[in-house]
Amino acid sequence: MNLNSKKYSIKLSFEEIRLPPFEDALILGKKCPQGKIGVSRSFELLIPNEFEMYEIKDDIVEAVFINKRILKKINKDRIIGILKENVFPYVSESEIIKVNIDLMAIYNSIEIDSDDAT
Repeated sequence: MNLNSKKYSIKLSFEEIRLPPFEDALILGKKCPQGKIGVSRSFELLIPNEFEMYEIKDDIVEAVFINKRILKKINKDRIIGILKENVFPYVSESEIIKVNIDLMAIYNSIEIDSDDAT
């Protein structure tokens, strides 16, 4: 038996990333290390004019960044209300939470005038 022999096992995995590493919304806790100003400046350097920042009056959450393409489909008050109810309870003061928002529009019935159908 050779006591000086070494073996290595290497496992690699990789994937393409996009900057920023999220697409829809970001929730910042009040004590997250980067802070809302740092995150805002990073966004302006990496992807200018893609996100809107909203300061939040909450004991834990300081700010929410929302992608402008989401804001074209649903207004900020409704999104922030959904986040407050469903995500804020799980955020700690020092965290940054990424949120994926999948929107789907469903129409039960669309009526058109028969003259418009041709």
